[in-house]
Amino acid sequence: MTWIGIWFEHEAREGGPLDPAQFKSLVHPVVYPYARSFIEHESRRLEDTEDPSRTREAGELHSVYYSLNHDGGQGGLHQQGCSILQWLFQNYEPGGQGRISKRFCEIPVVIHAVDPARAAAMANALTLLRFLTREEDQAVAKIMLSPWDPLQGPDNAAAAQRYEKRCIDFLNGDIFYPETVGLFDILGRIDLKCHRTLAPCCRTQLGFIESLLKWADECWPQTPAEAIGLEKKMRASLADEAAYHRRQRLKEQAALEREALLSI
Repeated sequence: MTWIGIWFEHEAREGGPLDPAQFKSLVHPVVYPYARSFIEHESRRLEDTEDPSRTREAGELHSVYYSLNHDGGQGGLHQQGCSILQWLFQNYEPGGQGRISKRFCEIPVVIHAVDPARAAAMANALTLLRFLTREEDQAVAKIMLSPWDPLQGPDNAAAAQRYEKRCIDFLNGDIFYPETVGLFDILGRIDLKCHRTLAPCCRTQLGFIESLLKWADECWPQTPAEAIGLEKKMRASLADEAAYHRRQRLKEQAALEREALLSI
């Protein structure tokens, strides 16, 4: 079965530097130039589809992967790629109860953000959400950092082909982490661990991960038992924070509704 990408990339427009129409082997992806449209569509798909790892386009069934950039290229924070991670956090519930975040963690992700620090911010957040969301025996799909940087040379088509080859090799391999690989194995990767400091836009959207990453680095587990214990505490902490933010959103929504009624 062929793979089809569901992309968030503001510059993936026709003829632009990141236009995936240049692909020769991958199916042309479903592209969302704004994070909000990605979130709206994927909320429905992950909730309603029997198998979210498959999708039908033009009558053909494909396996799904996500390809995400960090930044939508716009000034508004709601258009930053980090808002996709904020969406998953808002739907976070421990023990696999959050249907959206639970299903999202079963789909492989390619992060094509060029800036290593911003790519690492997304990967760190995704790693935490995937491992802390999953059920006990649930498989977690892998995350690959593979920037598509047309600025590396004059030939943008060659940059697209390099990205495409890396994706194909990744997707044709084992897309799930082995059972022996845990949360701290991934957080300990050099490309993630050397970029723990969040940029201001990341901190605004992904502030929930900063304290968890600091906690992990300061109390790095030395034994499997310590890893299990720390992961359990982090899961509970993230659940408490997500529940608090849900309550705050409900209060804000109720206040707006009251104001609307009073203005009638």
